[in-house]
Formats: sequence, C-alpha cells, structure tokens
Amino acid sequence: MAAMVKRYRLFYKMIALVTTIVFVPAVFAGNVAIIKTRNLAPYNEAITGFTINCSSLKTKEYDMEVDQARGEEIAGKINASKPSVVLAVGNPAAQIAKLYIDKSIPVVFIMVQDPEKIGLQGIDNITGISMDIPIETQLRALKALVPSVTKVGALYNPKNSAGDIREAMKISSQLGFRIIAAKVDTPNDVSRALRAFAEGIDAYWMLPDRTVMQAFATILTYTNEKKIPFLAPLKIMVDKGALVSLAANYANIGSQGCGVVNQVIAGTKPSQIPISPPRGLELTVNLTAAKTLGLQSIATNAMTFGGSEGYKISVSQ
Repeated sequence: MAAMVKRYRLFYKMIALVTTIVFVPAVFAGNVAIIKTRNLAPYNEAITGFTINCSSLKTKEYDMEVDQARGEEIAGKINASKPSVVLAVGNPAAQIAKLYIDKSIPVVFIMVQDPEKIGLQGIDNITGISMDIPIETQLRALKALVPSVTKVGALYNPKNSAGDIREAMKISSQLGFRIIAAKVDTPNDVSRALRAFAEGIDAYWMLPDRTVMQAFATILTYTNEKKIPFLAPLKIMVDKGALVSLAANYANIGSQGCGVVNQVIAGTKPSQIPISPPRGLELTVNLTAAKTLGLQSIATNAMTFGGSEGYKISVSQ
C-alpha cells in the first residue's frame, strides 16, 4: 500500500511538472535597436512600457533629436549592428526606418499618427501600432458623454482629413446626430471658420488634424465662451482646459508594441502582422472645466461610460 501511495505521489508530481512546462509564458531572446524621434515624455513613457514588458530583450536606444542627418547616421549604425528588430518611436523615426534601415531587418513602429498617409503600409519589413483611434470609437464616446447631442462642430484641413470627415458624417448619422464641418487651410483660418457654428452646436469634436491642433487655444476660448463640451484628441489638451479626451495611453502602446516585437522575433514576418490601432484607451476629464461650464453631468457620464468600456479613467484639475 505504501509503495502504491509513493507511486501515485510520483505520478502527480510528474503531472504538475508537465503542466508547469506547458503554461510558462514564452520568453523570447533577441536585441532591439530603439530609435526615437526626440526626448519627449510621451515617447519615453511608451518606451518604458515596452522595456518593462520586453525585459528579456536587450535594447539600445538612439535619439535622432528630430534631425534628418542624425537619423540617417543612426540608421547606419543600426544596420551595422544587425539587431533582431528596430523599434521606431514617432513619425519621423518611422520614416527614417522606412528609408534607411536595411530591408532585411524587421521594423516595428509605435506612437505614429496616420501610418498609411506616410507610406508605412504594404512594406514587407514594417508593421506597428498606430496612435489613431477609430472614428467610430470617438463618436460613440461623444454620444455617450452628451446623449442629447444633435449637432457637432468639427474643423478640418481637406489635405489632412477629408476622408476622416466623410467617414464621421456617415457614422454620426447612424448614431443620431450630424457633423457640421468647416474647412481650414491654415491655423489662421480657424477664427473665421468658427463662424460656421453660429447657429449653435451641442459639442465640438477636434480631429487629430495638424492644422487644426495648432489653433487649440483659439478653439478652447470659443468653446469656453459658448459653454460647449470640447472633446479633444490628446490628454495634454484636457490638462490645458479642454473638457474631455479619449486618447491612447502611451505606456499601453509600448506594451502592445512589445507583443508585436515578440511575434516578429518568434518568426512571424512583419507583412503578416496587420498595423493595429491602440488598445487600452484612456478617458480624461477636466473637473474644473466641467464645473466652470456647468457640465458636471458630462463628467459623471464620462466616469460611467469609461468604466463600462474598460478605459483607464483619469481626471485633470
């Protein structure tokens, strides 16, 4: 009997050992060259998210300091070192990687806006994580925050965002409101373009359009004066007075990039990995702005909606 018990104990120990082996997460070995656009907090936060989650990988970081010549020089050094993967952080860094990194070296980009517009799609050795939040996700958030909304103002430069506006108009009609859009060619056109909203809008939605974002202060003054909810594309804009933002969480983008890098090191070709939108979004509300504008209900709606969607919720004062 004692011998039988001993055999069973040995049997269960073997099962436990096999189970342990099966369920240990895969850890990949390799070295990653990180080229970042410049020394900015958002980029550094994304890189930290990457290195924490990819701690088994050796990394070497380069800062191109938004300098084309320096970026080309860095690319030459990276080509000579032949890393397993290049992690490009930010649009200029991704463009340097596209143009100057040897095509035999896989490239994964993060913290990049409009990757399609800068030609990063359809390249055999490149994939990554876009910063662009799907328009439907943005507009559904707006509807949840301002349920009674019927008219939403938006400014855009046709050279940058014509397609986005067309998509937004289609989606907004399905959600029960309409987009009132006004064109601008330069930031100086914004004050004039705001007159398109003279008949009244229930909310203002800012696209991540480079031309429009340069006039943030002008638009913020307008929405404050009119007591209009301002949905911004960046958290920093909420810190500066906009009411609310739905934005990518930079550390989460770094973590997401780690997952893609591990796929590549494990043998998947970048061309087989679709460029992905950011996961783990962050909803930020400026409580002071909500109180000043008399829009405390929107702050409450944001907390409820953000929690139901699994977004990280943060507040700004």
